[in-house]
Amino acid sequence: MKKISNNKEMPIQFGDWEFIPSERLLYNTISSKSSNLEPKISELLRLLLAADGAVLSRESLIDSLWPNTIVSEDTLARTVSRLRSQLSDSANDPIYIKTIPKSGYQFLVSAKSSENIIKLPSTSFVLVLIIVVSVLVSILFWIVGYTNDDSTVSTMLDRADSLYMEFDEQSNESALALYEKVLNKQSNNARANAGVANALVQRVIRWPNENYSVEISGISLTSALSSGQLNTPDAKLMLERARLIAEKAVRESPYDVQALKSLGFVYSAEGNISRAIDVYRKAIEIDKHAWRSLINLGELYALAENDEAALATFINAYDAMQQKFIEEPQHVGPWQPELGLAIANRYKVVGNEDSAQLWANKVLELVPFERKASTLLVESLKRSGKHQEATRFCQNYAKKLEPILPCTNI
Repeated sequence: MKKISNNKEMPIQFGDWEFIPSERLLYNTISSKSSNLEPKISELLRLLLAADGAVLSRESLIDSLWPNTIVSEDTLARTVSRLRSQLSDSANDPIYIKTIPKSGYQFLVSAKSSENIIKLPSTSFVLVLIIVVSVLVSILFWIVGYTNDDSTVSTMLDRADSLYMEFDEQSNESALALYEKVLNKQSNNARANAGVANALVQRVIRWPNENYSVEISGISLTSALSSGQLNTPDAKLMLERARLIAEKAVRESPYDVQALKSLGFVYSAEGNISRAIDVYRKAIEIDKHAWRSLINLGELYALAENDEAALATFINAYDAMQQKFIEEPQHVGPWQPELGLAIANRYKVVGNEDSAQLWANKVLELVPFERKASTLLVESLKRSGKHQEATRFCQNYAKKLEPILPCTNI
């Protein structure tokens, strides 16, 4: 198998494929092509392989893949379908993943380590049997221990990622504690190192000192850079620590999108915009649906006053979030409407009312009656001379909620 990184984890081999869980790397031994799996798809494959042919119920898979999150069985079915697509498998004539009606899913091919098999010299049947049994028992204990530990680490990382995405100080510190707890178990875990780096940068940007209020903590990277708060000795020291950790994550897993995103985030906070842009672009080359990297890249374009590139990148990020919603609804759900609203506002600023209305409506498709989008839409309709449409919208809105301000003047 082609060497992708220095990670010492042995690939898991099944059928025509080899899989490295820690790097989410899937490699076809026939075509020699490799791909980086999305996190939920990678975790689903790991769970199916670890089950060793046992049927996994839909409930157990949902609990493992989306802990503490309410998702439908349809979400799981789509994730299974995407894994089948990666494996060139078929639901009707499965080679790898079989659907067990009213039960769950079963992986049909046994997995094995890709280590070279040692040929035993000819000896008595009893001695061979003893050796084989001993090896199998050792492997079984190793697999059980590894699986349990890996499952615990995966759960901690999922929780840490969810806390980090809350973007409040307490949640950020809780996420940092969980990432560091993982690193106590697996010091080279790229996802945990990337998480620590991200949390440290957020701390410096949003809560640089105890005098910051909740309102001020919502500032963006652009505001933080212009304020000079990232140039204080304490901030520089914190960012240097974050950069060293992010660089370690990338060294361990150079094709890990989360690790690259964290490094780009650190470079951005340090004011090294060109290097940050290069790193974000690399992440997007690996995964065109890396919406976090796309949003951050769009902000850097806006910072450089390249408004056209910024807008195009934000739109790409919005589309990527559409693709990622099935995989991570708890993260995409709250932030996609905010991004759509930001795009609508950018069109409003340049006087493109039709596009502003289009994007306001996109937000309202995601979150009906969202107040900011509704306000923007009515104001834009009025500026465009579409008073009947504005009146009709205001009347429908008033049937459900208190009127928005622009509607009181119609």
